[in-house]
Amino acid sequence: MAIERIENRDEIEAFLKPNKVANAYLLGGLDPIYLPFCNWYAARKSGEIQFIALEYTGLSLPAVFFTGAIHTDISTFIELKKLLPSRFLFHAHESLYPMIQQTFKPQETQIMLRMGLKKTNYQSPSIDTSDVETLGHRDTAAMMELYAHYPDHLFEAYQLESGLYFGVRDEELGFSSIAGVHVFSETYGVAAIGNFVTHPSRRGQGLASRCTKKLLDTLFERTDLVALNVQEKNEPAVKMFRNFGFQTNHVFFEGRVS
Repeated sequence: MAIERIENRDEIEAFLKPNKVANAYLLGGLDPIYLPFCNWYAARKSGEIQFIALEYTGLSLPAVFFTGAIHTDISTFIELKKLLPSRFLFHAHESLYPMIQQTFKPQETQIMLRMGLKKTNYQSPSIDTSDVETLGHRDTAAMMELYAHYPDHLFEAYQLESGLYFGVRDEELGFSSIAGVHVFSETYGVAAIGNFVTHPSRRGQGLASRCTKKLLDTLFERTDLVALNVQEKNEPAVKMFRNFGFQTNHVFFEGRVS
């Protein structure tokens, strides 16, 4: 299947929408806020889209999201390689990973879970969030001090403009815990949350749960579906998200190509 650039948002949405959790990041990318940072590539069979790759350039290192039929031919990836940058982060369903591995030879790969939660299934625990603050650009320096403990974070300062970053302030540390979003679109009814961090010295105090509850309470006033990524082996985080009602949608691989 030949690769082509595609710009028709309605056509892209029609392909992605049947599985909104699996394609949450890509659907969010269709929003006018993120669209200028998106390059879309598609492969067709008999005129119908079978595979999509989204190159998102709004991060310090571009991110590429692969989604589509498991029988996508290796030649599709070989052709796509000519169009993508030489260095990027990637997310790919486990069924597509063997072809990505063969074509791009990624490094630092890890197994991840894509989890999703519909508003109707949200289990809002009785947690006090009175000390959780909405964060803004004035907090960027203190936030970066916390994120420095996690050098693989994907936080960019412009994400604060969403108004969907929340944290617990700490007199000694600046912030002890933060939760936010990668993408959010009321137009497409989806949010992808992430950039969760808790200072190593403050773990086990329920801080992440407080920030997450505040974030979800706010999001479910504006959208009906929230998705996230979490490392498969991060059992405490997986357990916390399940306590809010999140369920696993699929296993995927995350890594870097360089």
